[in-house]
Amino acid sequence: MDSNGKDPMKLINDFFVSRPKNTLLGSIDDYFKQSFAPKGFQVMTDETDAAFVVKAELPGIEKEDIKLEILGEDLIITVKSAKNEKKNGKQSIPIPPSAVKRNLKANYRNGVLKITIPKKTSTKIEID
Repeated sequence: MDSNGKDPMKLINDFFVSRPKNTLLGSIDDYFKQSFAPKGFQVMTDETDAAFVVKAELPGIEKEDIKLEILGEDLIITVKSAKNEKKNGKQSIPIPPSAVKRNLKANYRNGVLKITIPKKTSTKIEID
């Protein structure tokens, strides 16, 4: 017991049990989780032997509300829909250096946009 009549071990235990729920590190984590959460629509990328594949789930969006463009080394997907404003947004997907940017193919079926970016063919070198 200290001079105030309280057990110091109980005070220390109470401090750790009843510490604030919103700590500084917790606040920083919350900020980054909210700030960089995907907005609008989800984009997934995949790779096959012949191509890179980008898929965006856009249920309820009309094909005319989707715009695709290449800007520098990025594929830009823009969605502007008056009917489904929650899905509006813009996503930038980096195009790998081993991709052929001229022959992209895109289709939109059943709410899924699929973009196929072919890979450059490699040159095989024989060793003497």
